[in-house]
Amino acid sequence: MKKIYSHIMMIVLSVGILSSCNEEMIQNESYGFLGIRMDNDLSEDIIVKSDVTADELVFAVGVYNASGQLVAERDDHNSVTTDNPIRLQIGNYNVVASNGTNLNAAFDNPYYEGSRNVRIYADKVNTVELTCTLANTAFSVDFPAEFAEHFDVYEVAVTNGVGDKLVLSNDPEDGNALEAGFDSKAYFDVTGTLTWELYLQNKDYDPSFDSHGHEGGIYRATATYTDVKAREHYHLTFELGEGEASDGAFIVKVILDSSMEESSHELVLDFDNRNLPSYATNAEFDVTSGEALTVPIGNTVTKQFAVKTPVGVKSLRAAHSSESLVQAGFPAYVEFIGASSELIQSLSDAGVVISQASRAGVPVQGAVETTIDLTRLVASLPVGNYSIEFTAVDLKGHFDVFEFVFEIISDVDAEAVAAYTGWAAFAKLEGRFFAADAPDGLTFQYRKATADEWTELDPSHVDINTATLRYSAVLTGLEPSTSYVFRAVSAEDKETKEISFSTSSAATIHNLSFDYWYKSGDAWMPNQNSDNYVWDTANPGTASLGYIPTTPEETTVVKGKAARLETQLAQVMFVKKLAAGNIYTGQFVKVAGVGAELDWGIPFSSRPLALRGYMKYAPKTIDYAESPHTDKKGKTDFCQIQMFLTDWTGTFRISTSSKQFVDYTSSSIIARGEMHTDATHNGYVKFTIPLVYRDNRTPAYAVISAAASMYGDYFTGAVGSVLLLDEFELVYDPAELTEEEYNAVFSQINPF
Repeated sequence: MKKIYSHIMMIVLSVGILSSCNEEMIQNESYGFLGIRMDNDLSEDIIVKSDVTADELVFAVGVYNASGQLVAERDDHNSVTTDNPIRLQIGNYNVVASNGTNLNAAFDNPYYEGSRNVRIYADKVNTVELTCTLANTAFSVDFPAEFAEHFDVYEVAVTNGVGDKLVLSNDPEDGNALEAGFDSKAYFDVTGTLTWELYLQNKDYDPSFDSHGHEGGIYRATATYTDVKAREHYHLTFELGEGEASDGAFIVKVILDSSMEESSHELVLDFDNRNLPSYATNAEFDVTSGEALTVPIGNTVTKQFAVKTPVGVKSLRAAHSSESLVQAGFPAYVEFIGASSELIQSLSDAGVVISQASRAGVPVQGAVETTIDLTRLVASLPVGNYSIEFTAVDLKGHFDVFEFVFEIISDVDAEAVAAYTGWAAFAKLEGRFFAADAPDGLTFQYRKATADEWTELDPSHVDINTATLRYSAVLTGLEPSTSYVFRAVSAEDKETKEISFSTSSAATIHNLSFDYWYKSGDAWMPNQNSDNYVWDTANPGTASLGYIPTTPEETTVVKGKAARLETQLAQVMFVKKLAAGNIYTGQFVKVAGVGAELDWGIPFSSRPLALRGYMKYAPKTIDYAESPHTDKKGKTDFCQIQMFLTDWTGTFRISTSSKQFVDYTSSSIIARGEMHTDATHNGYVKFTIPLVYRDNRTPAYAVISAAASMYGDYFTGAVGSVLLLDEFELVYDPAELTEEEYNAVFSQINPF
């Protein structure tokens, strides 16, 4: 087989720490950088049509971690340079480059893709080569000009067996994306097969002639290629040979030239429409109206049809794209003639019974009648819409198609479909109804799995989509780590299918109230004791110098005790450095130079929606400032409170002296929220910080931090600025948020 290849692109990936990184890129021993440069290698036998040259192709790049999660992406490989690399933690990754959209079937839609596994090392450059090639299959046809002298319509329909048919026609319908002229190529996702169907209507077409449902002057032929692979181009050329009259029928010879086989086949097109394949159904199985058959769920009325091929059957196949049928045991594509006894038995077990006149067992070629019984299959299917296409081909190449379109309907008004969870206090419930108009009283009932009584959701909270016959509702106020059951109900139906779901955990963090403190030497520690070491401050580093910026507050509080953060000026020998009052989840490591090293983060795997608490701030005018914030001097100080969730595999090392901080644009940040203000408060004010989720991953670490001077990490702030914090809490229930806050949490993702 001759394979005609499309553009072959070579992508060279450089992996490691790049010497020309921007200085603000955080250098850390657990990270490396991914850079990309492109080399183009064009094969001399490229014939697949493209509107751009290889040099002009733009590749999107995605980087996936060992769990298959997308951790970095670029829309244009040209944007990844030594000045703008992709920053990654050390580890194993799969790098995927692609150009185009991988559609199941579309005209003039080549899709290029390549991938390669790579490991990122710290302080080491690694180079890999990634080859991008055509990932789909091309199909095209040629009809010489003389076809127009004999035929009004000549076209070829092509399918890969699982999706739409694409039609290459002499007269394609305007605006129909599934039809195109012969100058186009059809591209298909690779399924292993391609089936083409030739349709010819000659100029002597007589619609009044009818034999077995076929009009005079119409000819159809079909063939299937197997072992179809990516990068193959199937091109068929049809030529007219000499014609002759035979029994009043018009006969032509068509030469089929298939470049991938380098062979020609002579087909005799017999337009005598007698003895063509046909179908006949049993009386109860009437599908002659052309409309979808409506079948109640579990219906066992006989559904059988006979395939008649007077000159003998060559091929009898079925194709569909229904996942429910596949799950029921009916493959998406199956050839019945010559199938193995194991396949025939498997189909029979699924309720598809195949038999031939005067023969039992495996269907064979040459039979004039084959019966297909679908009674048990249809009776086993869930509610839904279905379409199965049966194609019969006789020994002369004639064929006919029988499309069985039907809908399984429910015996109730509505039923539950799914529950979308993953959150601690809320879930999305989805149901469907079965009439054009939503039934009265359409809603849901739910209960704890351990309870007997149902709670009915107010129908006004239900979102109904009459176009899809679906409806849904977001159920709030649920208990964390709890199993529930729900069902769809209407005014008429209550006892319907039940679906179970569970909420996730709602973890808290020790001492969010800031009521617990103990002393370690002279340093106050915001924990109950050394065995509950969750929070830390700069105190362990400054206490030896006589400065304790963070202390317990017992007078001005909301309840119990509070945390008092004050920005102070510390002097080390002859050097004065600002020490902002701060608090964070993590641990103080050591004094480093004129700054400190801290490990931020504590293990945490829940997904709160917001951080809520009370604060009181009394800012001063910034009197100490260092680069890059010298412009802040003379302005009112800012405080900061923030929380973020990450997928870190360990704590993050902060170094204030070397300006090593968390990169908040990193893909490792799952959700983040912050607030800062320079306002002066006369008393405590309540705040809510929505956590803006960037994806639906489950976190591994959480960080909460606050500072009396927002730029204290850069030794910039106002001596004497004081921030009081009290009664923090994590919010899990969206019912506790305003609409604006809820929208902020999910402004970048769909929670379900």
